[in-house]
Amino acid sequence: MNIRLQYELEFLAGVYYLDQLQINSYTVSLNLLTNSTALIDTNIALERVKWFVCSQLESTVFFGPDHHDQAEMFATMGTNVTTLPDQPVDQIIGIMLYQKLNAIMQDRMLITSLDISSVLGDNVWYQHDEDDSAGPFDQQGWWSRADPTHSDIDLEDVAKNVVKVQPNPWHELHLNWPEELAEPVTGNVVFTDFKRNEDKSTR
Repeated sequence: MNIRLQYELEFLAGVYYLDQLQINSYTVSLNLLTNSTALIDTNIALERVKWFVCSQLESTVFFGPDHHDQAEMFATMGTNVTTLPDQPVDQIIGIMLYQKLNAIMQDRMLITSLDISSVLGDNVWYQHDEDDSAGPFDQQGWWSRADPTHSDIDLEDVAKNVVKVQPNPWHELHLNWPEELAEPVTGNVVFTDFKRNEDKSTR
């Protein structure tokens, strides 16, 4: 039986908008639907979501397409950068999250709707669900891939001191699906307490 869940996330990030950098605080509410009979699939899917938001998007700087040169400059300095195909306003960031989080869960669980608000956005809630247009995210990009990538900048070209994402980073994070593991998973599986992952070493 499919189970409906609601999960909330908060993160801080920079936004480069109108030629200036500002710090913003985001709140995201996810409505989810399990799509697997295996509890471990649900656990892993939620852990991937939590890790991506709390370790990859936390303290990132969002850039729109008009500021690609600035994004490359920030990446060269070692800053965590997220590039978007449209201006980095709340609605666009919400659609990106809807697309990317669904992609990294790989159909084990589905986001049916996502709400996002931010302090700079005057705490107005923007809503997106499966019936809404994906807008600029209709095209293929990093947001449609199941890996943790969140930028179209070639980090090897602009920042040699930044480690490029490996072909299967989920393996190192122990967030592979059970069928991908070399050894079978045994024992009981329970939901985690979903505490924020404060380890930023995986960036």
